[in-house]
Amino acid sequence: MTHIPLPSWAKVAFAVAFTSMLLASCGGSSSSTVTTAGTTTTDTTTGTTTTTTTAISTRSWKDVAYATTSNSQKMDIYLPATGTGTFPTVIWIHGGAFKFGDKANPQSLTALNNAGYAVVSVNYRLSTEAQWSAQLDDMKSIVTYLRTNAATYHLNPDKIGAWGASAGGHLASIMGIALANDPATRIQAAVNWFGPIDFYNMDADMLATNVTRCTGANGAADSPESALIGATVSENKSKADAASPLTYLAALPTTTPLPPFYMFHGLLDCNIAPAQSERLHNAIQAKFGNAKSNYMPIANGTHGAGDFKQTYVETAVIDFLNLHLKQ
Repeated sequence: MTHIPLPSWAKVAFAVAFTSMLLASCGGSSSSTVTTAGTTTTDTTTGTTTTTTTAISTRSWKDVAYATTSNSQKMDIYLPATGTGTFPTVIWIHGGAFKFGDKANPQSLTALNNAGYAVVSVNYRLSTEAQWSAQLDDMKSIVTYLRTNAATYHLNPDKIGAWGASAGGHLASIMGIALANDPATRIQAAVNWFGPIDFYNMDADMLATNVTRCTGANGAADSPESALIGATVSENKSKADAASPLTYLAALPTTTPLPPFYMFHGLLDCNIAPAQSERLHNAIQAKFGNAKSNYMPIANGTHGAGDFKQTYVETAVIDFLNLHLKQ
């Protein structure tokens, strides 16, 4: 098991906000604050000091359309309060059993912005609207849109990471793997918080723990995973496997520039057993080397609660992102 050291990270001070403006962009609304950053130069002959300021007039955009197939294909973009970019970017992918959830209130927004990251919180087509692999298509469209429009939003197109929880953890994982062979869609880091990885074996993995499950069987006809693939998981292994990051991983050549991963899973999770994250972590290390995946079991963590609320978990994520998106 590989761990990332947890050095403390400094918070960036907020700049003074001046005038409010409105800017329409890509069909989305925006929140505007004029903020300036200065570059100071001194003429060594005359001793004259000149400060040149560069302004970013808009620091956030809401409901930006990254595709046009569905009204669900929207994102919110939040820049740090200071700095002129270009900013390394973290895509936040919400959970919700693939059938509910929203991009509002992204995880660790303030901490990520204070650490110098642009945060892109995304919606995607839920299982009530479209079955797999529409969600993977949405992840691809998100990265493509951000790279194509990086200059508009002051983003660094070469430093994009994905972080998701539960269903979002599954999508962050599959995004890191399935899109790795294409430079246009490849991301540079992936963080999986307790996502389902191997649908067909979820029930067996939960039975092998000492934790009393708090949901119905994942292989049942009415499970979230069955709704996603459009078939009963326990009766359709091939369709279940077609939505697994493990399947996409197995298909990759060993020369693929896979991004680094960090898995987090609560040992008291009563929805998804830790073996799910462990299986992907072990498979990545076996194929691409130990440096490509890290795993942190959260001893008193449940499904996003318990010790997941402790600062050290958030700090570990940001330290990992710093290592791969800022160097």
